Amino acid sequence: SVVNINTEQIIERRDPMDEVFREFFGRPSPFTYRQRRTSLGSGVIIREDGYILTNVHVIARATQIKVTLAEGEEYTATPVAISPATDLAVIKIDADNLQTAVFGDADSVKVGSWAIAVGSPFGFSETVTVGVISAKGRVLAGRNGEQRDLLQTDASINPGNSGGPLLNLRGEVVGINQAIFSPGGVGNIGIGFAIPINENTKGIIQQMIAGGDAA
Repeated sequence: SVVNINTEQIIERRDPMDEVFREFFGRPSPFTYRQRRTSLGSGVIIREDGYILTNVHVIARATQIKVTLAEGEEYTATPVAISPATDLAVIKIDADNLQTAVFGDADSVKVGSWAIAVGSPFGFSETVTVGVISAKGRVLAGRNGEQRDLLQTDASINPGNSGGPLLNLRGEVVGINQAIFSPGGVGNIGIGFAIPINENTKGIIQQMIAGGDAA
């Protein structure tokens, strides 16, 4: 039920000669150029008819979203809804009879419990790493303000893991991998964070599936 998400973003930038135009012609350059940027992430299938849960920051500003299933099939996905406050997003692919994940309850997870992260770090799909729940209730400054009540884990989470599931030993999703703490900003040093799956987030997810953005 874990998928690879590949996004493409087209960014318009000003002409590098813009300052020259301003200096000699008294106006900005009329030219712009477009830059193509790609990024990788993960997601988890939550309904057999193609609904997939991931992070908002995985799909933000994407002009194209490609989803690759574990068996290798590739689909174009469309955004359904987002919850910026929780950094959760739901996207959909045109497929049926998909293997879905089973949600657990992060509120019942204890510090020291085993944790399993699954995703596509650096594009290596179907990667599994194992660790423990290091702490609960962490607060992390994010793009849309503070993210609260996060699970902290030492299971290796790297760029590309975002949006993938954090599992308990029963294979239930107890969190959605979101971020890492790294002084260099790239590699894993054993401090990763996941959005907990509990009754509150389950309600938000149902709201998003119904087609409405959530706070």
